[in-house]
Amino acid sequence: MEMRENSGNVQERVLVSVIIPVYNAEKYIRKCLESLIDQTFQDFEGIIVNDGSTDDSRNIIVEYIKNFPEKFRVYDKENGGQSSARNLGLEKASGKYVTFLDADDYIKTDYLERLAGTAEKNNCDVVFSGQYKVKEDGRVIKSIIYHPKDGKCLSYRLNISGKIYRADYIDKWKVRFPVGKIYEENSFNFQMLFLSDRNYFLEYAGYYQVVHEGSTTSKYIEIDKLPLEEWERCISKILKNIKEEQVRQLFEFTVISFFTYFLLVRNRKREYLSNVRKRKNDGALEMAKYFENMINTYFPEAIHNRYASAFKYRELMLKQKIGVKVFAIMCHKKKLVKFTKAFYYVFG
Repeated sequence: MEMRENSGNVQERVLVSVIIPVYNAEKYIRKCLESLIDQTFQDFEGIIVNDGSTDDSRNIIVEYIKNFPEKFRVYDKENGGQSSARNLGLEKASGKYVTFLDADDYIKTDYLERLAGTAEKNNCDVVFSGQYKVKEDGRVIKSIIYHPKDGKCLSYRLNISGKIYRADYIDKWKVRFPVGKIYEENSFNFQMLFLSDRNYFLEYAGYYQVVHEGSTTSKYIEIDKLPLEEWERCISKILKNIKEEQVRQLFEFTVISFFTYFLLVRNRKREYLSNVRKRKNDGALEMAKYFENMINTYFPEAIHNRYASAFKYRELMLKQKIGVKVFAIMCHKKKLVKFTKAFYYVFG
């Protein structure tokens, strides 16, 4: 068994590495780390990456390392963004499995036990579970729960919350987060989901994502910060490795569904905050043009996607299927830019 060195002590390889990127999170980091300490499953290491914090975050981290030297390690780096911090965490992790926990979030006491136990029992590359969107006072504003059949599911979210990954699966495909970009989790999870058939979905939620001013979903999107080229590279990579037509069509449906939501919903407004403000179509038309080119290049037959049928696959929401169908038609007819302009004019 592989060994690791931590605080001068040599120990057996842990089962789970929990990667925690931290940047100016003094308000939240204690609750985050306490939720790890309180886990019913203790075969884990906390890999804390201090991404150039200028507040009291590092002092709090040092306090926890002194009190729990067998559980936490910290790596300091100059500020480079969440992607670079997560990538460093992946390099330093020694666990059989890897999961990510943002410094302003926290988890249920049985979270690691449920996810790691499922991964071990079912020999999984990835285990997906749900999450709660919560306010800073703990009030739940949205619950996201999968309803799988025999561990399988057709509809899923592409963020890192509520998921655990086999480390050698990540390494096999050389998957990392695009540095300097936002919404970097999507390309990561496209690959994690569609490059393996050993995935399992749990009807369980134990991850609490705290929505607050300064969090990603509270900010407006700058198109030059999006990893558009990385999304395209991942699409090409996955299509070259998918062998079953049904899986290819599900991947096609998932990509178009993501683009539809991102362009027509997420780009228009901030989410989960009471002071939601609509925006003009800044960057939206450029984004629409890019998406249209990608769909026509990689999914030229998308208008015939089997999962966009209104009368099949009841697990998928009707409005999601309609959105994919309309989006595919607009791309096929090369009218997505005009459609987007009209949509923003009507809906803000």
